[in-house]
Amino acid sequence: MTRSFRLLAVLTVSLGAACSAERPAAQPVFAETPRGSPVHFRYELVDGKGVLGSDLLRGRPTVVAFVATYDLASQAEARFLTGVLRRHGSRIHVAMIVLEPPENRPLVLAFRDALRLPYPVAMGDDSLIAGEGPFGDVHAVPSIVVIDGESRMVWRHIGLSKEDEIEDALRGL
Repeated sequence: MTRSFRLLAVLTVSLGAACSAERPAAQPVFAETPRGSPVHFRYELVDGKGVLGSDLLRGRPTVVAFVATYDLASQAEARFLTGVLRRHGSRIHVAMIVLEPPENRPLVLAFRDALRLPYPVAMGDDSLIAGEGPFGDVHAVPSIVVIDGESRMVWRHIGLSKEDEIEDALRGL
């Protein structure tokens, strides 16, 4: 095992054990969201070297995942998104927003690095974590939102989304 993988495994088990009693399992919810007004958001990247914002993603469909480092399903979601990005390349954007407080930044960096995520990873703010941010109630992890090229939400899924489900959501865009 690589050092970073062992670190992620230890952190995941430790945090998962500490948090698992507090969180009921999210039930999968699919929703085609009616296209409305564009969603505006801006979150700092976990490494502090930029931002993830709707203005930067405009022009291409975007898949945004909402995850937590202690959640095994979030780890699977991260890998599924990597597969989707490999297939679509520059035709889409993929991004991840971690729903954890700022003091967990070192854990989020370890999560990103251990999984070798090829897309931007940002930290959510308090309102997003509470389910009151620009994406509506997406505080359950993992969750996926698909945004069209004009920054309008077109699909949302609460719970683990497999690659083929994400592909289906992207197909109409």
